[in-house]
Amino acid sequence: MARSPRPPWSDGLPPELLGVIFEQLSCLADRACFAAVCRPWRTAAAFVDAPQRGLPWLLLPSRDAPSFFSLHSGATRHLTLPEGVRGARLCGAHDGGWVAVAVDPWRGFAAVNLFTGVRVTLPEKLRLEVPYAHGYGPVTVTSHHPMLVRTIVFSAPPASPDCIAAAHVSSASNIAFWQPGMSRHWIASRPEPDVIQDIIYYSGEEKQGFHVLTNREEVLVFAPRAGRDPNALLEMTCAAYQMRRRANHLPASFIATRYLVESRGKLLMVVRHCTGNPRVRRRTRMFRVFEMSLLPTGAYWLEIHELSGRALFLRRGCSRAVEVSQFKMLKEDTIYFLDDANVDMCDSMVMNNGSRYNMGIYRDGKKIRAGSRQFPRGFTADCSPPIWLVP
Repeated sequence: MARSPRPPWSDGLPPELLGVIFEQLSCLADRACFAAVCRPWRTAAAFVDAPQRGLPWLLLPSRDAPSFFSLHSGATRHLTLPEGVRGARLCGAHDGGWVAVAVDPWRGFAAVNLFTGVRVTLPEKLRLEVPYAHGYGPVTVTSHHPMLVRTIVFSAPPASPDCIAAAHVSSASNIAFWQPGMSRHWIASRPEPDVIQDIIYYSGEEKQGFHVLTNREEVLVFAPRAGRDPNALLEMTCAAYQMRRRANHLPASFIATRYLVESRGKLLMVVRHCTGNPRVRRRTRMFRVFEMSLLPTGAYWLEIHELSGRALFLRRGCSRAVEVSQFKMLKEDTIYFLDDANVDMCDSMVMNNGSRYNMGIYRDGKKIRAGSRQFPRGFTADCSPPIWLVP
């Protein structure tokens, strides 16, 4: 009597066991691969709740082999990028798989969704209006300038009609704004910050809009002008917190890099202190975390010495805070940081082959030498620094 053929191994596992296996996969990429094996595996995956979102991937761009590192699985995987993203410099990110790209230092700006391929083209020129005293009275002179984009931050998904983008740029102004429908240019807004350290879109306790941190630790808030005609040219207003200066007792040799992070409804300023010659690799010595506290007469930075169950992921323009209790692979009071301490140097903004970027973990007042499955320690870029991506 002839034997019946054995069922394929993928069909031979009971659905209950498949569900147990699938639940152990906390990374979205692992779950997508599981569901792609065959129909029974895809069916088993459909009955399991989706994993908690919010833990960013570390995107490692490359012309030849782009990849990402997932803290969920501790693995680095190949990533297929949409056309126009591979080989571009990544200069911003937004939840849902959006990245801002610059194909060339001065051209080719766009927002692209890495999962859907949707592309939103961004202008390449900056429009600047300057009052000018004329013999017949004051007039406004409009000029357009090329610009080098350092960082782009979005208030909403870039394909949304409600989205506004803020860009830290090198041009006739150091900050610019854009909204859908403005296909020819960005607009500059005055007054300009002194030196921009970081930008975040934050719906604060007092002010909502793009919060801009300067090298003096002042915070300016840019928002659309209230009551403006939605069909008219974008107009941004600027308000400033009256910040009380904080004392700094650290050695003068320490170089500070500052980040803005939103956490638990509060605005945090994280200060990374480095030592070393600014023209060579800087070494991270310590991090200090401050929370903005409001007073009737202004605001001040209050230092907090514990993250109290949080982990921070730092890079200018895309920093995040997450609750450790939601992700079993994380440890409390941990800071994951990318090496953008040299962001003020021009050569870090263009696409240099062979640029070396150190990355690291800071916990309990010291830098942790992590293993390969905990966090990468370095990355050699051939087109762009790494960036945090929230799927």
